[in-house]
Amino acid sequence: MGAGQAQSIGLFAVLVLGSLAGCLAPLEDDGNGQPITMNVHYDATSGTITERVQNNAVISQTGVELAFDFARVTSKAGAMKTFTLDPGDDEDGSNAVTVNANDQAELTYTYLTHGLFTAVLSATDESDNTASIDVTIRIDKQIDWTQTNTDDPSPMTLSTVPDCRCDAPEKIVIESTITNPNELVPGTQVTVTWHLNDPDGEQQAFHTEQIGDGQEAAWSHNQYNLVKGAWSLEVSIDSGNDSINLHHMVSILYETVESEPNPLALEDHDGVADSLSVSKNQNEK
Repeated sequence: MGAGQAQSIGLFAVLVLGSLAGCLAPLEDDGNGQPITMNVHYDATSGTITERVQNNAVISQTGVELAFDFARVTSKAGAMKTFTLDPGDDEDGSNAVTVNANDQAELTYTYLTHGLFTAVLSATDESDNTASIDVTIRIDKQIDWTQTNTDDPSPMTLSTVPDCRCDAPEKIVIESTITNPNELVPGTQVTVTWHLNDPDGEQQAFHTEQIGDGQEAAWSHNQYNLVKGAWSLEVSIDSGNDSINLHHMVSILYETVESEPNPLALEDHDGVADSLSVSKNQNEK
């Protein structure tokens, strides 16, 4: 082969490789090799579930619904394929929800138990790249507990066992009122004592009041240094034979370490294409 012919072949090879360089170059990413931008919006990361108990019967329970908007999650490697929300309130991830990004961009979940949960938000694009972020969720619990016309008050059980692998609640807050109601026949004064017992049955706090006929008394208490287990709020009638009415409002509260909300700013509503519309546009081409 002549020198001139070899030189021509070498030049052709350089030109071919140069033309392919743009095709073979890696996709641009966010600096850490990840083409997906996890721009997920959520207005709240905490809430309080409620429970109403009357005369030892559960009357109602209300959960906390949280929403996560994946509409502005995008990828430089193509359209988004799926979005996933794992709420973190089970051991095996069976409560995780996955949706097709072409059909839905907002995922909601209702928490029915208390705890500090690590929710995992994930997204996968059409090239099977996956990205995720963790969001700490704080769910407290409030119990509205009543018992009427009793001379033998029932104990109120307070579970401080969270539905997660996390620490015990930070505190129990008690707001309790006991009424010695008027009767057709005038009653007597009663003496009552509130007792807060830990899971081992050891008394951690108490308060005593005398309540006249037709009168009421209240006790407010914050209990810290909790251990996990079944605490008990009990009321004893120390003297008097009147029946009483009890109303306990008890909150089981966790440390406020939840993630900051990430709401969609007003200026972001307009002028920014979301992943759902981008995906649909690409499919229409």
